[in-house]
Amino acid sequence: MSRALITAIGAAALAAFAYLTSTISNPNAPAPDVEDLPAPATIVRLLDVGQGDATYIRNGDSRVIIDGGPNVPRFGRLLDSLGLNNTTIDIVIISHAHYDHYNGLRALFDSRRNIKIRYIFENKDPAPAITLGILRDSIISRMRRDSLIYRSTDDPCGNGSAVCTVTLKGGSKLHIMKPLKSDRSQNNRSVAVKLVGADSASFSMWFSGDAEKNATSYYSRTGYAFKPGMKVDILKANHHGSCNGITTQFLRATRPKEIIVSLADSNDYGHIHDQTKSLLEHNDIPWYRTDQNGTITIMSPGTAQSGYTVSVSRGTENMNGRSDRKANQRGC
Repeated sequence: MSRALITAIGAAALAAFAYLTSTISNPNAPAPDVEDLPAPATIVRLLDVGQGDATYIRNGDSRVIIDGGPNVPRFGRLLDSLGLNNTTIDIVIISHAHYDHYNGLRALFDSRRNIKIRYIFENKDPAPAITLGILRDSIISRMRRDSLIYRSTDDPCGNGSAVCTVTLKGGSKLHIMKPLKSDRSQNNRSVAVKLVGADSASFSMWFSGDAEKNATSYYSRTGYAFKPGMKVDILKANHHGSCNGITTQFLRATRPKEIIVSLADSNDYGHIHDQTKSLLEHNDIPWYRTDQNGTITIMSPGTAQSGYTVSVSRGTENMNGRSDRKANQRGC
């Protein structure tokens, strides 16, 4: 079995991998029933939402969503296929106020789905977008009638702490970190999130929206390299594989074994940039991408030395896309 599909040890990890692979090898098949993988297992799905980001995390009875992509009907169909109707989402995180990250989340508030949300985190920056206003109106309405708690990522715990750590019901931890404050770019206002599995030595993952160089250097110099620590097993590529998001310095800080990129097969930005792929090849870091691999599932059993698996709906590691090109932008 190649590195493209598994990075794990232990019989429990192999058994769970076999289950996941048999279930999602067909991209049109329904998502695996996460109830069959009880705590302390952690399941992370990087959802194929086109040119945008959306992640679903399950650990025990806890459910977490980070971003929802650009398309409301598409994200709604994913919610349906994941069996999330008539359930409770414990945490929803909007990485930053860009359409391709927040707009699909409006599907969560469709009354037909009967989805309850406990916490929503976002930076709450003023924004002229009508769609963001609609989403925020839905959040505020739900606060008034359903006890939803709406937190600013600039004060994620509501007590001034830069890092808010939430222990999920299966024992995994979610570290939500205050983003760079003084930056005009919404990309650099992206909140960083670190997920640590129930067995911290087996699995960890880093998410940081569309963060570019200013933000990723801020994460290091503000102390996140020490608390909660930036070294991870898997990095969700910030800014869709842009060369101003994945840098040598950021890779040195996070030291990932694999990188996963969320993007569309046909995009106007040249993602994944050739410079990014060359950097990853130089550092012997394989990548997976939703445009070529479909929804990508990571599973860690959560037991001691159990490791984790990476499985894809189609394709292999290190694939190229038809929009990939060299970026000419400054700083790449």
